[in-house]
Amino acid sequence: MPIGEFPQPKRALLAEAIADSVAEAIATRHLLPDERIVETALASKYAVSRVPVREALKILSTQGILVGGGHRGYRIASFTPEKVEQVFEVRLQLEAILLRDAIANWRREGSDLSALDSVVGTMRTAARAGDLREILRADLEFHRTICRAAKNEVAAALWNAIARHVLIIFNLARHRDVDLDVPVKQHVKLRAYIRAQIDDPTAATDDVRAVLEKHFQPRRRARTQVPTDRAAQRPRSRRQSRNSASVSSSGG
Repeated sequence: MPIGEFPQPKRALLAEAIADSVAEAIATRHLLPDERIVETALASKYAVSRVPVREALKILSTQGILVGGGHRGYRIASFTPEKVEQVFEVRLQLEAILLRDAIANWRREGSDLSALDSVVGTMRTAARAGDLREILRADLEFHRTICRAAKNEVAAALWNAIARHVLIIFNLARHRDVDLDVPVKQHVKLRAYIRAQIDDPTAATDDVRAVLEKHFQPRRRARTQVPTDRAAQRPRSRRQSRNSASVSSSGG
């Protein structure tokens, strides 16, 4: 490649990035359940051709985040309490395996938790700024860091397959006066548990599932309840988006 030229972005990666962005828009209620997705409008928004947008929508459709397709176009799927519970159960099982394996690896290879500490620092900064979107990203990144540390390819592949569901489903319950410090404290507590487990090589990891279940419990109780008034549901401003979207029902 001639010097000075930039490599052409891989189309598959662009499609994945667009899929992530659409999932985030659903999580923060800028796109609502049953709302129609207009391919041309998304292409214009992202300043790309319709090809990567079409691929992104297909990805989200195969994951059950969008429904429809073909000449009818796509719509945002509904996230019922039953669906919330199903995703929660699958996530709990997967993350129990991943956290168990991550702790074992940290014990064996060195207990550098700087990546987790960096994410917690990001969450603290976001909480002070009232930045819900960054809280959501950091929340998921905390658990993705554990996923990487586990080095369990099968469990990691399954976890990544539901990562967008986690981002969306556990942020759709609507609450007011959200305390953004709550998710920070929850992750500080989980990080402390991980540290204690690493420091005691004789400690059993039989309680990993119970610890995670307690960690996720506030989000599990918050079921998806979409207001019938769609105008009231959609954030009217950036500040309202931060304050009204649910963090207590976030990814964990």
